[in-house]
Amino acid sequence: MADPPDKTNNYNSFIPDSTGAMVLDDEMSQQVTLNVSMQQCLAQANSEGRLISGFKNVFTFLENNSSELILFCILPENLWNDSRRKAAFRLVASFCDERRVRMIKVDDDQLVRKIIERTSSSQLSAGKADLSFECVLVLRRWPDQPCCDAELLRHHARFPGHDFDNLPLVRLLESS
Repeated sequence: MADPPDKTNNYNSFIPDSTGAMVLDDEMSQQVTLNVSMQQCLAQANSEGRLISGFKNVFTFLENNSSELILFCILPENLWNDSRRKAAFRLVASFCDERRVRMIKVDDDQLVRKIIERTSSSQLSAGKADLSFECVLVLRRWPDQPCCDAELLRHHARFPGHDFDNLPLVRLLESS
């Protein structure tokens, strides 16, 4: 009996289909789709000024505004157990849970930063050098949601819980 494919790297995430052609397995395919959607969503929201980042800014927005204005709160898993940020992180997650704000757990705050900075003009990037990407709110775009947001909404609908520990991880991939 053959061992199941090793999903720790992209080379082993291909499996033979019924014709013998090598295709991405469903789990890897979903991760790639989510990754592309997340990058498009962040890039578009950034270019339209619909991002709020950093614990203080996110907390203030959550405290003073309706959750109807918020599409997602993006929280990086790598910071969840960081002792310096744990209390603030849990407070934001708790506020999101209480207000029924959709949380999306991603693997790395630095990849979120890279995605956002890549879509910023050089002037904006220089001004954002001191911003924190510990958590990011993506605000709604009225009246219609673009297609990249729709894919993330479908992902969240498959995993509707608001408990950060039990949310599935969206692994961000660097793209050129």
